Amino acid sequence: MSTTEKPYWEESYKRPGKLDTFGDGKPSKAVADTVVKIKLPAKAMDFGCGEGRNALYLAKLSFETSAVDISEAGIQKLKIMAKESNLNIDARVDDMRAYKFDKYFDLIVCTGCLHLIKREEWQKVLLDLKKYTSRGGFHVVGIFTDKVPEPEDQKGLMVGLFKEGELFTYYQDWEIIESKSSVFEDEHPGGIRHKHAANSITARKP
Repeated sequence: MSTTEKPYWEESYKRPGKLDTFGDGKPSKAVADTVVKIKLPAKAMDFGCGEGRNALYLAKLSFETSAVDISEAGIQKLKIMAKESNLNIDARVDDMRAYKFDKYFDLIVCTGCLHLIKREEWQKVLLDLKKYTSRGGFHVVGIFTDKVPEPEDQKGLMVGLFKEGELFTYYQDWEIIESKSSVFEDEHPGGIRHKHAANSITARKP
């Protein structure tokens, strides 16, 4: 993939009324499993939200929801769908590497994006996410590892692939609710298929 090409999801985000670029538009199972542990009122952040499948779900559950993504198309779709559902979501276009937190969150979701920035960049982002989590708050984080090479059509995009198991070491000082390693194939709109190795974690700040 050349540096001038946009990733496939940018075009997918532009499809009106469709929320199926990732996960068939459904919220992450880890997110659904975690929200039952959190007492409302609570603040949630979907960091690297894409078109907002998790943010919309959280807002529907009455979380005070914020969402950030670098994709203008993704945030635009999220705002449209939130308005159509009469949901209040603070959705912003921003680069996670430069984002300035101004509040603490009871839940931070960050899935499928940290490996798209350089190692030294995601290391700083992870520290910020941990810092701006309330005591007793939760993280749901998912990343891709280098156990499986990046897909041919995404060469040069995944500049910060994690080492297998590396993500888990960043949460040794938290309560680990669940940690998973997997290799899977997925299919995206347009018949695009990819194979990935992934690590995911759900953790609670002491």
